[in-house]
Amino acid sequence: MTAPGPGTVHPGAATAPEFGTPRGVAVAAATLPEALAAQAGRAAATVTFGTSARRETLTYPEFARQTAAAAAGFAHQGVRPGDRVLLRAGSSRESLLGLLALLHLGAVPVSVKPRVPGAVLGQYLATVARQQHARHAFRLTVPGLTALWLDPRPDRAAGPAPRDPQEPAFVQYTSGSTGMPRPIPLTHRAVLGNIAAIRDVSGMRPGHTGLMALPLHHDMGLIGTLTALVQGADVVLEEPGTFLRRPLAALRLVRDAERVHSAFPDFMLRYLAARITEAAEREQPDPALFRAWGTVFCGAEPIRRASVGTFLDATARWGFDPTALVFCYGLAEAVLMATSHRLTDPATAFRTRGPVATACLGTPVPGLGLRVVNESGDRCPETETGRVQLRGATLFDGYDGATDHRTTWFDTGDLGYLDAGRLYLNGRRTDRVLVNGTNVFAADVEQAAATEPGVAECVALPYGASFAVVVVAERGRRVDTGAVAARITADFAVAPEAVLDVPHTAVIRTASGKPARTRMTARLRESGLLPPAPLPAGP
Repeated sequence: MTAPGPGTVHPGAATAPEFGTPRGVAVAAATLPEALAAQAGRAAATVTFGTSARRETLTYPEFARQTAAAAAGFAHQGVRPGDRVLLRAGSSRESLLGLLALLHLGAVPVSVKPRVPGAVLGQYLATVARQQHARHAFRLTVPGLTALWLDPRPDRAAGPAPRDPQEPAFVQYTSGSTGMPRPIPLTHRAVLGNIAAIRDVSGMRPGHTGLMALPLHHDMGLIGTLTALVQGADVVLEEPGTFLRRPLAALRLVRDAERVHSAFPDFMLRYLAARITEAAEREQPDPALFRAWGTVFCGAEPIRRASVGTFLDATARWGFDPTALVFCYGLAEAVLMATSHRLTDPATAFRTRGPVATACLGTPVPGLGLRVVNESGDRCPETETGRVQLRGATLFDGYDGATDHRTTWFDTGDLGYLDAGRLYLNGRRTDRVLVNGTNVFAADVEQAAATEPGVAECVALPYGASFAVVVVAERGRRVDTGAVAARITADFAVAPEAVLDVPHTAVIRTASGKPARTRMTARLRESGLLPPAPLPAGP
């Protein structure tokens, strides 16, 4: 979000009345900075940072002036339109200000992960810098790159630099759950298209509030924040760890909002349910706490029936409406959201096949096509599992930046099926194990194991020609690993090679929260907790 300041204006940059329109008059924005600028004059809209201990709130015009001044400071440090700049984005004012200032200047922010399982951070950053031909880094120390800092120069502030809608707005990286994260350049056209789809699903508009408790290096946190800003909604950016430990302060902050929109992956539903249940034991539940909540997008990892049920039970007395939950299928290559399904009936939100309950992820968002094909590339009949493919206006232009996925199908690497036109996801192809002729998905095994008493967390790991399972016990409880193995064997007719009870610290996740299965297997082998995989039986 950007507002004009004194000084020169980039040639061709938007000017009044389009730039900083005081009442948020709708303007056709072709680029992300233009869309942000169109909302910059909303004096009643605010952006709030920090935690309950220390919060900072800025109006849109105030934050817009800071953004333009920071952009001028980056220009003074040598950043030019089109330059790719590495940054590690968190949830702070400085992170968001730096990101928006680079966009305002016409540079291309490259959002890197704060950690990559199995990789040395310095080597990972050097690889990204080389891939992106970067010369600068913000809030990062990378040998060979110029370190940038916030150096506001309001006397040189200008309007947003003109950019082509087909040019990259920014580069985000995949989660790295199956290997080294891959770069995904996203055009202004694709980003604005997905933001419009999210707006249509949520109904977000000026006067509403977006509560974001995911970091900006997570695609749900980044696109969620940008969506709220482009729609002129109030934004509350919460530090994720603090929010999960003490969520009530943030929830009370937005209690009296006109309408609240947020995004919680499955693991956050479980954490919030636990904290809210604890709060209900200490105090009388406030039936209006969640009254204003209109949308909670849930995605980024498998959605479990138990997590949803626990969350709905815990929040019912606090006024949460179950229809606010929206199940999503998303991926960074589609900017964020590819399909959506609002929870109108909890009883039909999952389809049960044997021991596995699979969430209904709904239909494609406007502008996206979806199909499920077999290994020969032919469309699968309904309910038959196959490869999930997408194409449309909000997809990226390939990892090489030269493939037009508006017309060319993109293979997502996911397996799923369609039923009545709605998507149900089985899992990643790389998370499927063929054991004795039976296909077993890691997410299904984890779902079954999580139903055993005392299991707080579970991860299925590749292990030789089969799989192993690690479980983390709930605080103060023990897990019967024999019972876990028996449950999995009974449900899938396949026995795990091993079931290990491990501490929480043994579970390795990517910066996006997904299990880093291959790295976990290697680490457990190195530590001796997981013995060498057994050899296949001979003739």
